[in-house]
Amino acid sequence: MPEIPSRNTFEFQGVGFGYEKGARVLDGVDLSVPAGKITALIGPNGCGKTTAFALLSRIYKPDAGRILFEGRPIPEIPRREYARRVAAVHQYNTVPDDMTVRRLVSMGRTAYHGQMFARLGEEDHEEVERAMRETHTEEFAERQVKELSGGQMQRVWLALALAQTHEVLLLDEITTYLDVYYQYEILDLIKKLNADCGTTVLMVLHDIDQTIRYADKIALMKEGKILAAGGADEVITSETLRRTYGVRAEIARVRDRKICIFE
Repeated sequence: MPEIPSRNTFEFQGVGFGYEKGARVLDGVDLSVPAGKITALIGPNGCGKTTAFALLSRIYKPDAGRILFEGRPIPEIPRREYARRVAAVHQYNTVPDDMTVRRLVSMGRTAYHGQMFARLGEEDHEEVERAMRETHTEEFAERQVKELSGGQMQRVWLALALAQTHEVLLLDEITTYLDVYYQYEILDLIKKLNADCGTTVLMVLHDIDQTIRYADKIALMKEGKILAAGGADEVITSETLRRTYGVRAEIARVRDRKICIFE
């Protein structure tokens, strides 16, 4: 019988990781990331969110357990194949100031040619233009990145990822350092991509209310472990927030939307 594809894009199975001469950062993590949904990792600083993100980005490898991508152990997947299907936007990114937006977004096609700034074909150009249209960055495509605001720059990084693939996006605190308007602009864009393209999204967030609003599944982490995972009604409660963050919070509803009021 043919193999039935996994309904989970990623599966963490007993995943552990520790930096050299350091404490364990992840300890027995079990977590599924459903295909075609938005999953958010939340938790206090140092809980292991960014490390889990780095493992999915193939920056590090687990030293215990394994991570599956659509049922296949990630190390068994050729890097170029993986890069054509999974794109990551990291929390900190650098680029030469004199590079134009279009040139930067074009770097998303590297996985299809094996080298950076390879000569692009018609399909490559179409994907670059599509990514800029979707992120509303085509209006400043010829500007240098040093001229952009923080919100504009985050949209450019997202465009680069979309020029690479629409299948899976890994987003590490993509709203960091943005004002409220640009935070919601970026998150609305991600939600639209998920709805229109079926893009699987795993994002690291800090804001609890934004997590409730945008995530289909929430994984709450503390000290390298998953404390709870599921929908907002299951995961975001006064008790789980107290256990995780050490704060008192009241859960309320405004216009049928759940919000947290911290004391």
